[in-house]
Amino acid sequence: MDKEKRKKIIWLAIIILVIIGIFFIIWRLSNRQPDYVPGVDDQPVFAPPSSDLEYNPLIVPSQTTTEFSVVSLSKSFAERFGSWSTDNPGHNLIELSSLSTQSMQNYLNNLEANYDDDFTGITTKSISAEILTMTDSQAAVIVNTQRVATDENFEQNIYYQDIEVSLSKINDIWLVNSAYWQ
Repeated sequence: MDKEKRKKIIWLAIIILVIIGIFFIIWRLSNRQPDYVPGVDDQPVFAPPSSDLEYNPLIVPSQTTTEFSVVSLSKSFAERFGSWSTDNPGHNLIELSSLSTQSMQNYLNNLEANYDDDFTGITTKSISAEILTMTDSQAAVIVNTQRVATDENFEQNIYYQDIEVSLSKINDIWLVNSAYWQ
């Protein structure tokens, strides 16, 4: 082989090795994991305060299902009983019929509301409730309410008023037997 051919073969081998080297470097760079960058990857790990709470089946719920039902009924009744307007006179009393005993239904039906010609209304929201007494068939609950009275000029007066609700269990259903504003 002459010198010229040998030179060409060597140069061709060098070029092929360089091309293979470049492909190898590109392949390595594309499969490489990024280096650690301080400050970028140092995200704080958020662990909510409840993450280390454990379920303890021995803890007794604050209310039994029956107590919850009695309190819920009392709060719902207080809101409907205490909310009314001259735009829809007596509608709140009609809604209470299904929540009431027969004696309370009679009381609600005989209630005479004296509505003015000018707009007036009261919106009542139950804030909290406490069971005063409770047996298997009777309960008394005091409900704390926030009441907003609106007059004909749409001026509002906010006040707080309690209502004592007495309940009776009839045919396994709790119903309101009486309600007295305090």
